[in-house]
Amino acid sequence: MLQFEQGANPARVKAANQSAILKTIYHHGPITRAEIARRLGLTLPTITTNVSAMIGRGIVRENGSSQSGVSYLGRKAHPVDIAPESRRFIGMEIQGSRRTLCLVDYRGRTLYAREDGEDCPDYGRNMELARDMVVQALDACRLRLEDVAGMGVCMPGLVDNERGVLEVRPSLNWFDRDIRGDMAALTGYAGPVSVENNACARAYGAQLFRRDALGDAQTFAYLFINVGIACPLVLNTASVFGSVVGAGEVGHMVMERGGPRCNCGNQGCLEAYSSDWAVLRRCREVLAGGGGPVLRRICGGEAPTMEHLLKAQEAGDKDAAEIVEKAVHVLGVAVANINNFACPSRMLIEGKLFCRQENRELLLEVVRRNLCSVIRTGTRFIFVEPDAFSGAMGAAAVSICKNLETYVEG
Repeated sequence: MLQFEQGANPARVKAANQSAILKTIYHHGPITRAEIARRLGLTLPTITTNVSAMIGRGIVRENGSSQSGVSYLGRKAHPVDIAPESRRFIGMEIQGSRRTLCLVDYRGRTLYAREDGEDCPDYGRNMELARDMVVQALDACRLRLEDVAGMGVCMPGLVDNERGVLEVRPSLNWFDRDIRGDMAALTGYAGPVSVENNACARAYGAQLFRRDALGDAQTFAYLFINVGIACPLVLNTASVFGSVVGAGEVGHMVMERGGPRCNCGNQGCLEAYSSDWAVLRRCREVLAGGGGPVLRRICGGEAPTMEHLLKAQEAGDKDAAEIVEKAVHVLGVAVANINNFACPSRMLIEGKLFCRQENRELLLEVVRRNLCSVIRTGTRFIFVEPDAFSGAMGAAAVSICKNLETYVEG
């Protein structure tokens, strides 16, 4: 059991207790006070005092009678849970080619969502557009900035989440951008701004909002295939909720020495074979060479998209099928390597390639062929339908996690 009440600094211990209690209610609610005490190894009076204060502040509420009917000191145990309407959070994903925003309550229920598809490689312009979306969201929901408990921003690239800085986004030549400071300055928001890599943000979103799929998994991985490829790992135990381990930049593992050139400058990276960027590059090469007749007809003179490619594959275009199969095969080997190394309980997979069932089946077949039978642990693979707002929801989840982690009773 965890013991939070011991230590030389009473104020720090009290703050740690409060945060731990709130996180336990969030992740396991509805839950009785006695069960919170059992999980955390704290005394029932400590739990009762803190929960009563949280109820008084409106962030926790009693949730009817306990199904077990258990009574303590003559009083029936009433489970407590988070009050979803008590706090609101903004989440944003900024990709350059588009921006998405959602405003959610404490449980992640969407109150407002918007997508802006202006393709803009300029950093300053992206931040201005993001600022405008925040203003529009607040106006639509009749809220003020001070009504927002936290703001989360995510984007592709290498992010220092402690400093709130985007260190590098090679494809757009963004370097050392102070996302936290710039967002606060542009919006006038004085509250906490969390900044995270967009794949890591999706992992946080899964942890908070896909509890049924994850169950009691001790660890899980979130494989996100888009312009790049990332696969952060998440530690999920009784004492650590949703701790993302590393950025998971698996897109730059070398699959073949001397292979195709990657955006990072190396050759043979996974990203150069199986990312949306690489797959569409191959589509353009095939079309330029006179191949892909069905794909050409479906594109209708436009640049090929992932949707075009999947339609051509379904329609029987052999060139389209070959492009997809190559990308899935290389990705399957990489997924097997990840599982051989990390052995996560679950792996969530989000990518447009896997909107088609046959591509899912091919990936799992390749994975099975390349797993090490000696250390195979039975990872459960869960395919996530691509969602334009999964990044923004993930950014909101990052902000909610930060709020839970830093909760101190005022």
